[in-house]
Amino acid sequence: MYVNDRADIALAAGAKGVQLTYQSLDVALVKSSFPGLRIGKSVHSIEEALEAERQGADYLIYGHIFPTASKQGLNARGLQSLNEITKAVSIPVVAIGGITPERTKDVLAAGASGIAVMSGIWAAASPIEAAEQFYTKVRKEGE
Repeated sequence: MYVNDRADIALAAGAKGVQLTYQSLDVALVKSSFPGLRIGKSVHSIEEALEAERQGADYLIYGHIFPTASKQGLNARGLQSLNEITKAVSIPVVAIGGITPERTKDVLAAGASGIAVMSGIWAAASPIEAAEQFYTKVRKEGE
């Protein structure tokens, strides 16, 4: 289990880690204060990715890769940008934003270590079936 933004709650709940946002405390501060937690950081540029890695992030979440209803009015960053990020850092990069089962292969081919999905599951007629489709695609493409 990972907790969004709140390292103190993550520790109290016995979570494995915390996912920091752009508004969160610095990775280095969280890492030194909560050394037992894995630290993820949401990033939106190569500069942010490099800084998060330098501060000790264990992984990154990068996006939004494709257009998505949750980021209306903002340009998607695209597969080329994802590929640039994954080449710039040595830690895993998880892609998020507008990812569908059909796009999974291209996202992983661009260097992502995995995908994060929200509306693709929550907005599905059958969230369980949608989650199974994503799981199958990631396992198939990861082989």
